[in-house]
Amino acid sequence: MADRIERPWYRWYVLAVLVLVYSFSYVDRQIVTVLAPYLKADLHISDAQLGLLYGTTFALFYGVFGIPLARLADGWSRVRTLALGLSFWSLMTSFSGAANSFAALGTARIGVGVGEASSTPAAISLLGDYFERERRGTVLGLYSVGVYVGAGVSLMIGGSVVGFWQHQYPHSETAPFGLAGWQAAFMAVGIPGLLLALLILLTIREPVRGRLEKVTQADDPAPFKSALRELSAMIPPFNLIRMAREGQPRRELVKNASWIVTAIVFCTVVTLATNSVLSPARRAVLGQVAGVPVTSNLVQWMAMGIAFYAVASWFQSVRLRDPLASRLMTGSKTFRALTLAGAFLAFAMNSTTGFVFLYATRYLGFTAGDGLHLGVVAAISGGLGITASGYLSDLAYRLAPTGRLTFVCITASLFTLASIVEFTTTSTSLFYVCYAIATFFVPMWFAPNQATTQDLVVPRLRGTAFAMYSLGANIIGLGLGPYTVGLISDATGDLRLAILCALATLPLTVATLIYAARNLGADERAARVLLDA
Repeated sequence: MADRIERPWYRWYVLAVLVLVYSFSYVDRQIVTVLAPYLKADLHISDAQLGLLYGTTFALFYGVFGIPLARLADGWSRVRTLALGLSFWSLMTSFSGAANSFAALGTARIGVGVGEASSTPAAISLLGDYFERERRGTVLGLYSVGVYVGAGVSLMIGGSVVGFWQHQYPHSETAPFGLAGWQAAFMAVGIPGLLLALLILLTIREPVRGRLEKVTQADDPAPFKSALRELSAMIPPFNLIRMAREGQPRRELVKNASWIVTAIVFCTVVTLATNSVLSPARRAVLGQVAGVPVTSNLVQWMAMGIAFYAVASWFQSVRLRDPLASRLMTGSKTFRALTLAGAFLAFAMNSTTGFVFLYATRYLGFTAGDGLHLGVVAAISGGLGITASGYLSDLAYRLAPTGRLTFVCITASLFTLASIVEFTTTSTSLFYVCYAIATFFVPMWFAPNQATTQDLVVPRLRGTAFAMYSLGANIIGLGLGPYTVGLISDATGDLRLAILCALATLPLTVATLIYAARNLGADERAARVLLDA
């Protein structure tokens, strides 16, 4: 086993398999975008509900469960964590094909989010023990190719399956098991993941943690208990009971309780406000609880309130029981700024990618077959962009310590400019050209930002650092971005305006990256001191 790990070719094989896993995760995650018109027609859902399916139901549980599953990956077998997570989210994607209502599909999407939460923390931690620090930007760039390979394949497969299904079975009652085309597409992309999970278990070996830094660390003797501890830190009353038993100061208990009140007030006020801007026809009632109508807005803002409380509680737990983790992550100005920058970047990215096919069908007359064309463009352009970003960001890093962050500022600006033209033109040809340009530049923040955060922590915190960094991108970027676009679209009847509003986050992105660059040197030096200690 050790001999195989040391062979030069083997680590590239591991990287290739992990890229494939990442691709599968994005296929299962992004398939909703190309199926959007058919989901809206069959399930009678609004643009905001579509944003809820694509973003919030997935992102909340992906972000929250990413924390305990990252801890599991940091203390247990990363290979097994990855294989179990892949198996679970593949099953839940397949179950999405059996859904016949908004609620059932939303529940399955929650399962996809929980399963996928295990993937990237485990993968990035593995790569950190297969590749040296100097190559991390390039390696993470290659790993991130999976994002647009997966996104492109989801468009290609989703569009192709729906097109084939509609041609073969124009009436759903004649189709196998009475399935609609979108249901068949979910099943087609979910089942192969089970075979990939088996390949991981049979061929990927677990390296010694921290071996390249010569700071080897043993596995956690009770990894599942540690993971459950991370999860319970976000769930009342378990977190409050534990803090009381540990003898934490009363002010910490009061502070935690105040976050519950804040979350409830936030949810109530924002739900009433967003309900008021929608017409009764757009304000779908999903059911009633104790006589209170449950609208999509209530579900959205409850989810965001829960996310706020869970994250705040977890940050508090880390600060109280793991001072080193708190110092290197929540206590780092650079880490905090990069997390916020990732949130703004993901907000714009998910707002555009989540609605691009629906926009094209509504404004440019695209059909299911055009999903194949978009998928090819996304896979090629996005894949090339991510591949180039790793090498270019490492080159920028060699030219200047803050080079990676400068690189992100430039590429984010180019993505925004291309997207503005993409969503304002009436020319199909120009739309495709700008879509290709935007798709080339939009993923170029993945590798440099992730590589920078990994340089700010010690080996035992790699998975946890990724999970913490991803909270901004997932909860704000994915959880808030698509829903906000859908809400504005439902309120104004103008999807184009809604997408352009999401692109207005560019100045905030650049400002936070400049702030991170100013503090990067000091925070990297602090991490190296702790690593050498």
